Amino acid sequence: MATAKSKNLLTTIEGLKWDLWLAVTIIGLLIFGIVMVYSAGAATKSPGRILANQAVWAVLGLAAMLVLRKVDYHLFARPGFVYGFLGICIALLFIVFLGPSLNGAKRWIVIMGYSAQPSELTKIALVIFLAWFLSERAEEGVLGDFWASVAPAIVVLGVLAALILKEPDLGTTLILGLVFVTMLFVAGVPMRHLFGLSPFLLIGAVIMIVKYAWRVERFKVFWDPERDPQGKGYQILQSLIGIGSGGVNGLGFGQSRQKLGFLITPQSDFIFAVIAEEIGLIGSVTLIFGFGFFLWRGYLAGKRAPDMLGELIAVGLTTGIVAQAFFNISVAINLLPAKGITLPFVSAGGSSLFVTLAAAGILLNISSQGIARTGD
Repeated sequence: MATAKSKNLLTTIEGLKWDLWLAVTIIGLLIFGIVMVYSAGAATKSPGRILANQAVWAVLGLAAMLVLRKVDYHLFARPGFVYGFLGICIALLFIVFLGPSLNGAKRWIVIMGYSAQPSELTKIALVIFLAWFLSERAEEGVLGDFWASVAPAIVVLGVLAALILKEPDLGTTLILGLVFVTMLFVAGVPMRHLFGLSPFLLIGAVIMIVKYAWRVERFKVFWDPERDPQGKGYQILQSLIGIGSGGVNGLGFGQSRQKLGFLITPQSDFIFAVIAEEIGLIGSVTLIFGFGFFLWRGYLAGKRAPDMLGELIAVGLTTGIVAQAFFNISVAINLLPAKGITLPFVSAGGSSLFVTLAAAGILLNISSQGIARTGD
């Protein structure tokens, strides 16, 4: 009898293995993030508050993930929900302009001392819209028609991007653009349409850079941080010092020196510098491989999804999360200009963590339905 129970347990685990791999990766990144937020924030003025805030958002995010893990993703593909969700996001993006300004940007809605960035929600809203819209166009057989499929999608992206750029937040806009192009490609939109969009996207990006003197200056500092070592180049130079100090094995957990007042935001935008300094090249590369593994599992969930809708949602959410991780790490090692983007699952940042975990819950639901369909 015990043997039969053991076999049943093993069969159950075997049937859930793909879900478990994805879930373990998500939880592993989350736990690692809480530990590193604790370490990075230890030298700040309010380390207890930073850790408590991260823990609260982690619990809320996990609750959202567990709920969405059980919600059939097909329920999101209803016109009322799709346009309602987009409408809420657009309304919230307007509301931020009534709120406080921090470092010259208006990105947050503050309620009872807690702040949230509505632009984070747009990452899910855009993915759900595109997945529903493109799968509908594919069913109608008009996916190759630019005006029937690509043009309306561009309008939605344009509205969201215009509001987010107004904050200003170029980093999130670039992520949305990358998700947009990736989903169109996976959906099967003709390459001529994608290539036709390239010049306009490039011109738009250049305009948004040269339009603002501070962005031009940021690019100059990116090319040569030492041109302004005590000003705009200070943060990136301190990040590079921390990464270099870590060497191969790191200085040890909690032993970062750059977090002691040198890095301005060691627990959020530049947490990767603290990670590299404390656990070294080996730990940093392991973290990068963790995101690579997440990318694989997320795309695999999309490949095994029961339909095009599930595939596109999985690809869009996975691309957005991994692209954000790539941007954050690239800024820390000076491969890209500073953008103010958090490291998913890891950095301190309540709304970012909550939305990332919610997206992970949708991914897990798609993955489980793929398992049910294929039996793998």
